[in-house]
Amino acid sequence: MQGPFTMRQRLEAARAEGRILLGGHRGNPAEHPENTLASFQSAIAAGCDLVECDVHLTTDGELAVIHDHTLERTTNGSGLVGAHSLAELRELDAGGGQRIPLLEEVFELVRDRVGLVIETKQNPIPYPGLEEKLVATLREQRMVELVSVISFHHGCVRRLKKIAPEVDTGIIDASRPIDPVGMLKAAGADLFSSYFGTLDPEMAEEIKAAGAAVGVWTVDEQLALMWARHCRPDSVFSNRPAEIGPDLN
Repeated sequence: MQGPFTMRQRLEAARAEGRILLGGHRGNPAEHPENTLASFQSAIAAGCDLVECDVHLTTDGELAVIHDHTLERTTNGSGLVGAHSLAELRELDAGGGQRIPLLEEVFELVRDRVGLVIETKQNPIPYPGLEEKLVATLREQRMVELVSVISFHHGCVRRLKKIAPEVDTGIIDASRPIDPVGMLKAAGADLFSSYFGTLDPEMAEEIKAAGAAVGVWTVDEQLALMWARHCRPDSVFSNRPAEIGPDLN
């Protein structure tokens, strides 16, 4: 599904077709360095409906796309991401000569092509002002309706939703909660993003019946794929979307 479609339109179209949306988790890291423009481009080429990225706030208030709070695993740098300016981060190699992207660069790549899911990295180390900066950037870039913003930090999701009720938001959880709908309501969220192994069909139906969407991560192997297909979430995110995609629906 291509074009300037909102996240809600993508969801409703997939449900009407009885289809699970395929998401590239950090792009397509099985083939390219994660959270880089090459990885996102590869995920789009592999047929993903959605791509997911992670954002941190730099010392000069920019939104840098990288997963870890530290630089060692995915770059040739060291130390905390949040202790560096954007210019300093851009000097680093994020793998294969790729650079750490600015969120606006990801917007330009995915715009009118696929939906974008943005995970804010607010724990264990918080970034005061991250939600405000993200909302301002989404509005400035006219991306508000084209993204979902998710986080393990449910309080930050609630804060973002209060700042910008028009933004689609989601909570991430790795447990099998007693009351997932209550958690969604407490955070004002539109999406429950679950670890695949803690989702079950009853939980998926409960969330959908409450008017929310269900996403699962990270589906890379056949057992995970089999269980995801059994639970029928709205979206499945994979580090291997090119391999998982053909068997998803």
